[in-house]
Parts: sequence; structure tokens; C-alpha cells
Amino acid sequence: MSTAEKTSLPITDEPPTLEATAVVEKLEDGETGDASIEEQPFRLTIKAPNGAEVPVIATSQETVQDIKQVVSETAETVEYSCFYLEYQGQRLDDSTELSELDLEPESQLELFEDEYTEREARLHVTRLRDLLLGTVTASADVAGLDAGAPIFDTIKNPDGLEADTVAIARSDADDTPSSATKGDKAKKSDKAKKGKRSDKKSSEKEQPAEADDEAEKMRAAAANHAFKDFVFDEVPAFSVLSTERAMQRLRLPQCVRQLAVSGWNPVPRYRQLQGDLLYLHVTTLENQSYQLTCSRLGFYVNSSSLSRFNPSAYGETHAGQAGVRSADFYAAHSLVTLLKRLSPKFAQAFDELQAEMARREPVEILPFVSSEQAATPWLVRGAENRGPTSYDAGRVQDVYLRLGAQAGDSMRDWNEELQSIREMPRGNLSERVLRDRQLHKWHSEFAEAAIRGAQAVVEGEMPALNPSDAAEQHMYLRDNIFYSKGFDGRETFAELGGDAAAHVATGKDVTGVRLLNQLDVEGLNTLGSVVVDYRGVRVVAQSVVPGIFRNQETTQIVYGSIDSGATVGSDPEFHKLMEPVAKALHFGEHTVQDASGASHTLYSSVDVKGLTGTDGRKYLLDLYRMTPVDVEFLESECAGDKPYPHKLVLLRPELVDIFWENSVRKAVQEYAAEKVKKSDESKSEESKPEESKPEESKPEEPKSDDAPKDAMADFEFTLDFSPDAFTTTAGSNEDPLAAAVRSASQFLQNISVPGLARDLASYTTSPLSGDALVTAMHQRGINMRYLGRIADLLPADVKSVTNVRRLVIFEMVARATKHIIRGLFRSVPTYLHAETFALVASALVGARYCATPAEHLSAAARAYPELAELTVQSLGAEIQQQVAQRFRFNLDLDVLAELVRDNERILLREVCMKVGAQLALQQYHFVRPDERAVYAEATAALGVSGSKLTKPARRAVRERVDAEMARATTVTVSDVMNFVAVAKVSVQSASFADEAFEAGRMSLEQGQKELGLELLLESLALHEQTFGFLHPESARCYAVVSLAHYDAGEAALAAEFMTKAVVISERTVGLDNPLTIHNYLNLSLYEHARGNTLLALRLMRHAMDLWRVVNSPDHPDLATAHNNIGVMLQALHLYDDALRFFDACVAARERLLGPEHVLVANAQHTLAKAMAITGDFAGAVQAERLAHKFFSTRFGDDDARSKETAEWLAELTFNAVRTAKLTKSAQEKIRDIASSASLAHVDTEGKEPSAAAVKGSLPIDDLLKFITGSSNGSPKPKPGRRARGPKGSRR
Repeated sequence: MSTAEKTSLPITDEPPTLEATAVVEKLEDGETGDASIEEQPFRLTIKAPNGAEVPVIATSQETVQDIKQVVSETAETVEYSCFYLEYQGQRLDDSTELSELDLEPESQLELFEDEYTEREARLHVTRLRDLLLGTVTASADVAGLDAGAPIFDTIKNPDGLEADTVAIARSDADDTPSSATKGDKAKKSDKAKKGKRSDKKSSEKEQPAEADDEAEKMRAAAANHAFKDFVFDEVPAFSVLSTERAMQRLRLPQCVRQLAVSGWNPVPRYRQLQGDLLYLHVTTLENQSYQLTCSRLGFYVNSSSLSRFNPSAYGETHAGQAGVRSADFYAAHSLVTLLKRLSPKFAQAFDELQAEMARREPVEILPFVSSEQAATPWLVRGAENRGPTSYDAGRVQDVYLRLGAQAGDSMRDWNEELQSIREMPRGNLSERVLRDRQLHKWHSEFAEAAIRGAQAVVEGEMPALNPSDAAEQHMYLRDNIFYSKGFDGRETFAELGGDAAAHVATGKDVTGVRLLNQLDVEGLNTLGSVVVDYRGVRVVAQSVVPGIFRNQETTQIVYGSIDSGATVGSDPEFHKLMEPVAKALHFGEHTVQDASGASHTLYSSVDVKGLTGTDGRKYLLDLYRMTPVDVEFLESECAGDKPYPHKLVLLRPELVDIFWENSVRKAVQEYAAEKVKKSDESKSEESKPEESKPEESKPEEPKSDDAPKDAMADFEFTLDFSPDAFTTTAGSNEDPLAAAVRSASQFLQNISVPGLARDLASYTTSPLSGDALVTAMHQRGINMRYLGRIADLLPADVKSVTNVRRLVIFEMVARATKHIIRGLFRSVPTYLHAETFALVASALVGARYCATPAEHLSAAARAYPELAELTVQSLGAEIQQQVAQRFRFNLDLDVLAELVRDNERILLREVCMKVGAQLALQQYHFVRPDERAVYAEATAALGVSGSKLTKPARRAVRERVDAEMARATTVTVSDVMNFVAVAKVSVQSASFADEAFEAGRMSLEQGQKELGLELLLESLALHEQTFGFLHPESARCYAVVSLAHYDAGEAALAAEFMTKAVVISERTVGLDNPLTIHNYLNLSLYEHARGNTLLALRLMRHAMDLWRVVNSPDHPDLATAHNNIGVMLQALHLYDDALRFFDACVAARERLLGPEHVLVANAQHTLAKAMAITGDFAGAVQAERLAHKFFSTRFGDDDARSKETAEWLAELTFNAVRTAKLTKSAQEKIRDIASSASLAHVDTEGKEPSAAAVKGSLPIDDLLKFITGSSNGSPKPKPGRRARGPKGSRR
């Protein structure tokens, strides 16, 4: 994709670049020079054998391979995949950077076709198959059905056309067609003037009619806006999440009937000697079958058939026969070129395919680097996913084409690859970017391979290394990845909680690996680690330490303990390597004792194991204790009659950092106060009268320029923690390290948890879904076990906190249900998992639909008491017990039933997301539906309407209605389409890109817009280079860059960047993820700002529908959306429609915040203006009176807002009677003037605006000209009411 388009001055006629052009030149350590000199990119031209010339802009850090990648993805040269480049007759090595070549700023490279190898031939065929299929979704085996499918295009262009745009104020450009017609008539008039005047006059008469027709069309389009029939308290249908239309649009034209590996493979040895590499079987759209040979020089048609093997070239053996062309016609270096010759329909369809790909948003069709990065939807297409849509013999051959006959490409030494990448140089920017890119690529590929292996473990497709042991102790090895289950098979965690502690330890281990990866300490190595939850079993996948299975002396544990402290290693070399880790994680040296009583000094926990592999590298394993114990919770909740399930209760790393920073800040404040006190005492001593003494001549001491820097010279602060404090191996729990651990635990319970509860209650933090709540808690360092404490701190009888309290309780219920389903999955065979989930889901959210769902189980399922005896009451009791045990919260089942009522979809979504279940997309009913409602849903789902349906349509509708009315439970076994693995990955961050991102944000906050935008663009380029386009971090960068452009007044660029953010977030975090919803909301504001108001309303409507599916219509942030919708409708002169949303905004804010709140007053002020436009001056006076009363009482009469509301209130009151007598045309003029002056403004955050922002923003003068009946000058109020300001303004 062209990154030149990402700058504030997009290049439209320039060739695409490989990387972003906003890279700022960085100085290396010890390097001198001018850092402000920007690097000049190379403008290259690639000349291909087919005559095409591909322009490429590249930076000096790019390699020749990167240039080749661009060439192979360009439409003019897409047929080339096996080639090399030459410059001035010299072949270029693919791994060479452009900076190492003697290139001119503008150089021409030549493309030459290269000889194929068997691997290159397979990749060439695979690439063509991928291109023809055009799949945008990720692998269903790893990421699930419909993973990564975007629907943005169906929202932007609902009719498949370019989005219509309606400007806020229409310009003179609307008359362009009429002007053109006029010009054409004028030209004809110059040729023959006589007899043409009548034509000219008729043309001039037609022009106003054409303009009126255009205006009428625009008014009709505006009247049929997205919120025309909007119902505020109605929950939208689940079809808002449907990807069916999007996938239909993304479906590419068919180019061939079949492209597969021929049955004559493998190539015989004697033919291999003659250059044959691979045989293919192709069936064209003309229904002609060809047997093709791929040789070293390219592809050609051979003389084989389905029954006879003849590898000779067809053009040579059939030369001279009727209808046979020359031998060159049947051979080509590229398979694409050959198929274009053999099949005219292929050539036509392939050109259409290329054109279709070019019309789409690039990020919409880009393939995923790893399927693990794709978002998994919880609602997927039903029948479309039940099987393949067409017969394709090449589908099963995909593994062979990608990996070869021996699958040699898949046998990887994952650990050696990882450690080799970590040892890559990182001295400058390009080296760091290259290293980060390789690390991310490795982690993505490892995660995908680990997920596939974990699924094979759970499904019994992988043999165990120790089959004679118990199932919980089984270990597996495949493709150099070691697998084990998350059970305490070796009784390592017997004293901490057994299987429950082992389950938690695996997740904490991934967190520890992530921490060390972020620190990136040279010489200290970790393993690739992935934890996979799949069908009730947790599987741990790790790369293999060299020599770990040999049990040699060189691989013994040299740091930490392998037997819970019985023997402890404290290798000095390892201890020194741990110093930077301890400094970063605030660990202090502490002493532990082994079973013999010997003392050992460690930095990390005794459970963290350090060993030296046979490769000589030092590895850290079992990193689940990289944070201290939550001692307050341990002592209060992990003992007694109803203890917590396990004792492995640790603080989160975020909490440790927050507490440490808070302690430093407090110490600095105390130190500063002490310094001020001493300074004051010193001044008071100096001010005392002293005896006059002769001054001795002393040499004058030079003043140091570094005096300000020495102000903190004697400041000392030390705060370290012991990760072993309050454990069985702790030496002493009374030392400062242990005291710091207790203080941090108290800080969590007394400061962090109540602080979050206050923010949730005041809606300072307003999460939209369960995952957003989890993110908010983790950012503050709060563990999930404190959900119950947060729920207790949110008052149940306060209506304003109902939404967030329900969200917290649903999160606890969903997690408890996950544990219940996990236990059931382990108790029944895998073929009953779908029925098990349907049973639990129906009992959880479908009790009003069917009170006894177990009665509808199959005979096989009823054989298991765990399923046959499950009832709505027993499930509720078990959830109640799980919530009390895991979250220390007393859940009232009656209260839960009331919270679930009308919010079943929210809880169902949360459970599906946590279990990894994918349900068929349909309208699930939680109470018995009315047949008429089901009929309406069926017609809408089938896309048919009207009273006169065709006979097939009536039959289809009837079948769907009958099936729905016969449904026994809310969720049936046929609704469960798939279970997907839920993985925790030890991701690698891009440190330099994150630094640039934070620096850019800080610069924007400080008002340095140009520098901030430059740094953000640099961060965006670095993120794309590291993670690729399809990554949540890239979406975050696009969104922030978009906001920066919007603040700079560049709405078009803001919308362009935000469009990419929307599509990327849809594909990487989910269609209904809160990040995606907020991106849609922001994009709607940007489109409105650039004049595309109808499109903005469609985007806003989609965001609102998603919002009400994920959450409920009473969410507080919806008030801001209502205000913005009203502003957009006012821009379309739809004042009555706008008034509904301003009124809803006031009602929502009054309900949640109470009548005495600044946001309520602002909303009332906006509502008053909206009422004035519609002619409801009595209502406007009432609303304005409430707003003015609040502002004057709260801020005083001198506040700008008080003055403004007083001005409006006085004029509206004084002229209400006169305005009521105005004619309809006069009222319409009032509306036009008011709307053109923008009475209301878009609310971007729903926060209190400053007084300066409010002052002077109201166009009251123009409005009151018509209210008072004055056509010239300003209205004349009663004497003494107000003083006139400059230029006649009364503001």
C-alpha cells in the first residue's frame, strides 16, 4: 500500500511506497551530523519482460526482496513470482539493503525470469490459487468461522454504489451540469446564430427545472436517512453482525473450474533429470481439460490424459495437426500467462478480478500473516459454513503445495529460530525494526502452530510421550513444540490448590514471559509460550530447550528450585544476569533457605528456574511468580470454611508499577516539603541580627550552572519487593522487602479497587462490554477476583449505576459459567460438546422460553447424569456457588433474573466469547415469540417483502417460520457451529514504535501539532513495518493520527485514516468490539465534518445498533451520540427529527446524572435552541430557564454560560407571543438562518465544555431579526435589559 498517501499532502499520481515516508532520521550512539536532514527515498522503475514499468518508492533500509514483493503484488506484473532483478547488468541479491547498492535517487531495475525449483513451483501455484479464491478470512481451524471478515463496505455503500454525500451547505458546484449545458449551447450558437435563440431560451428554462429536480432528490434522500424509524429503547436484530452480504461482495469472479495437482505426480526420476518438477490438472471455464508440466523454465501443456501418461510437450507432439498452434503458444514462464492463452474466459475473468481488487480498500482484502491475529466472531453464517460451496480437488492438496511431499518446510527448530532472532544486532533504527519484525513474525507463526497442536491434543489426534501415565500427566511433542496439560499431575501445587493453582500458574507464566520479552535483557533467554483453552482443557505449548530431554549435567537447574525449595541453586553468573530484571521489576535481593537450612541469595522467586541449555544459552523457565503475593487477600480469603480455590494469588505487574510510582511521587513531595521547611528555617536564622564582624577576603567561588540539577542530589528512595515474601520458602516476613509487599497489597484493596468503583459510579470510566471492563481493571492493576468487591461498592438501589453494576455482575456470571462448562466438557465425550453448550446456554438465558431444557436432550446425552439432571435451578445454584467462591460476592438469584431479563443477549455473548463458542447467526428468542413477529423476521432474513410473494419465496418463508415455532429451546445443538481455541500469547512489543507513539501524543497534548503529527506518522510507519497492517496496534495508530488531522481541521484526511482504523479493528478485534464501535462513532463525526452527512448517519446508526447489542440502551455514553445525531439531522434541515434526539439526550443525562449537573444543563441549552428552530418557543423558554438557573447558581451571573443563557432566555421570553403569530414562511426563514449558523455543535467526548468554548457561539442576532419582525439591524429589547456591545452585538 502506498504510504505516501498517509501524509498530510497525499500524492495521487506518484507510485506506491514500501514503507511510510514520515520516518525521522535518528542518530546512532557516537554518530555526529545533522539529525534534521531527512532521508531521500529511492524512486525506482522496474522494467518487466511484458513491457510493464512498475514505479516504486523505497527507503534505504528496504531490501531487494521487499522490492520484489511489491512487484509481484502489482496488477501489471502479478504473473511473476520466480524472478530476479538486475541493475546495470549486475544481479542483485535478495537480502541486500538498498543502502548497500550504488543506486541513483532515480534508477531503473530490470526484471528477469528465473529458473523454477520444486519449491518455487509449488509456491507459484499456491499463490495463484490464493489469488483466484480471494479469501479474506483467516483459517477456520485456528481462528474460527468467518474470522477476520469485514462488513464496513456494506455500511458505507449499502446498495453497492459509491456512498452518497450530502454537504452541510451546498456550494455553487451544484450548478456545474447546467453550466456545461449552457456552454455547449453557446458553442452551437457561434456556428449558427440565426434560429438558435429559441433553443438557448429553452435551455435556460430547463436549467432551473434540473436544479429543482436535483434538490428534490437530495431532500428525498435526506428524508430517508438512517434514523428515520429509529426506536430508542428497541434492541436491534442480530443481523447487524451479519457478514453474508460482505462475503458475497468479496466473492470474486470464477476464472477456472479446477486447478489441482495432477494424479501423475510424483514426477518420475527419469523425468526429473529432464527438468520436470510438478504436474497439474486444469479445467477451464470452456470445459477444456489440460495436463500441465512445470519445468525449470516454466509451464507447458503436456500430452498426458486421465488414462495415459505422456509428458511430451503438446505443441511438439501435435505440431502440424489441424487446430494446433505453434509450440510457443502452449508454453510460458508464468502459469497465469499460459492460462490466458488457453482460455479467453480466464483472461477476461482474471482482468475483472484484478479490477475488482483494485476498487476495494486495501486493508479490507489483505491476507493475514497469521490466522491467530484474526478476530473470532461469536455469531457466524449458518448454512454457508456447513460445507464447501464448490468441488475443488486442490483444496485437500493445499498442505502438499505449501509444504512439499515430505513436509520438510514444516519441521522447524522453533527455539533456535527465536534465540537467533533475539541475538540479531539492534544498534540503530533499521536493525531494531528488522529485529522487531522478525520477532513478531516468529511469535505469530509459533502461536498458530501451537494452537493447531493444542487442538490435536484435546481431540486425541496426537500420541503422548508417556501413554502409561495418567491422562493429566501426558506430555506431547510435535514439530519441536512441547505440549502439556494445565493440571497438577506431578502434585507440584498440592499446597497451593492443586489443579486450580496449576491452571492459574500457566496463565501467569505467559505473563512472566511477556514481561521478560519487554525488558529484552541481553544474554537472558525465554521460551516461546502459548496457553490454549480448548473445549474445557488448558494446554501449554512451549518451544523446546536444547538438551532438556537428555537430563545431562549441563542442563541441571542452576538458579531457583525445581522441587519447591528443597534444593536451591544460586549461580553467581545467573544472579548477575538477573540484576537488570530485578531493577525493572523492583525486586530486591532476598534470602531463601533450602531443606538443609542453607541460605541462598536470589532476585527472583525460588519457583523461577534458571538453567543452561546444551547450546550454551541461559534460559528462565516457570515464570509464574514474577510479581509478589497479594498478602492481604491471601490471609483474609484463602483460609476458613469457604476458602478461595487456590493460594496462588499474586499482584498484577501494573499494580506494582502504579504503587511504586505513587510511592516515589509521595516521597518526592515529602522531600520537597522538608527542603522548603529547612530553607525557611535557614532564612529565619540569617535574618537574626548579628554582631558586625570584619569580612575576611575570600576567593569568590564560581557559580555552578548545574545548580538546578543538584536540587535532588541528596534525595534517596528505595522500594523493592520480595517475590517470595509470605510464601513457604520466605526467609523472613518482617524485613523491608516483605513490608513493601504488604503495603502494595493494602494499596490495591484500599486505593485502587475503591478508586475504580468511584470512577465506574461517576461514569468517569464507562466500559461498554466485559472485555472493556477487564481492560480497565488490568490497566489499574486490579485482578478479576475483586469483581465482587467492586460490585459491593456499587450501590444496588441507585438507578444511575444500574448499567455498570449489571456489567460487573454479568462478568462474574459469565466467568462462573465458563468454569461450569469446562467441567462438563471434561465429563462428556467431544461429540456431545455442542449439545452440552446448547443446554447450558438455554438454561442460562432461555428459562422464560423453556423451563426444562434437559427434556429435549438426545438419547446419547441423557446417558450422562451431568446433563440429564441439569436444570435451570441447579445451574443457578452452581453459578451462585462459583461466584461466591471465586469473587467473594453473594449473588441473589432473583436479582440476577431481573438483571438478565431483556438483557439475555449480553450474557449470551459474554459466555460465547469466553468459551470460544460460535453460534449460527439468527434472531434468538428468549421468550416464546409471536408467529407474526417470526414471519417478519423470516421475510427480512430471506430478503423478500411485499404482500405478493412468489411461490418459492412463500415456501421458504413458511419453512423458516415453522422451524422457528417448533424450536424447543433458545439454543439448539444445530445452532452451535464451532468451538474455537482461546489463546494467551507472549507477544513481543515494538519498543521504538511505542516510544514514538507516546512522544507524539505528548506533543499533541502540549500543543506542538506539527511535531506530534510527525512522530505519530513515524510510529504508524514503524508499527506497519513491525506488525503489518492487520494488527490492533496499527488500528490504534491510525485512529490517533486521524484525530490529529481532525483537530487540525483536515476532515478529509481524518476520515481517510479512520476508515482504515475501522476496517482493521473489524478484522483484528471484532465486529462488535468496543474499539470498533468507537472508531465507527469517530468516523461518523469526521464524515459529517467533511460534508458527507448521510454517510455519517449510516455509520452512526451502525455504531448505535452494535452498541445496543453489546450493551443496553441505558448506557450513559449514548447521550453524547444522541446529541451528535441531532446535530447531523439539523445539518440536513430535519429539525423535527433532530429534536427527538436532543430531547433523548436530556432525558438520558437527567436519568443518570440527576437534574443538577453541568452536562444536563448543556443538553437543556441545546434542546432549547432546537425547540426554537421548530417553533416550540414555549418549550424552548422552559428548557432555557432550567439551564440558566443551573449555570447562575453553580457558576455565578458573571460566567459566560450564565450570560449566554440569560440572553437567550430573555429574548425567547420577550418575543414568544409575537413569534407565535408569524406566518409559516417566516418560520421557515428562521429555520434557515438558525441552521446555517450551526446552533448545535458536535460533542466529541460528552464532557463539560469550557466557558470560553461556549461564549460567543450562539447566532442569536440573526435569529431574533425575524422574531422581532425587524428586517434591518438588530432587534430592540426593552430598555435596561442589556447593554449593547461593539458593532451592535449584545454578547
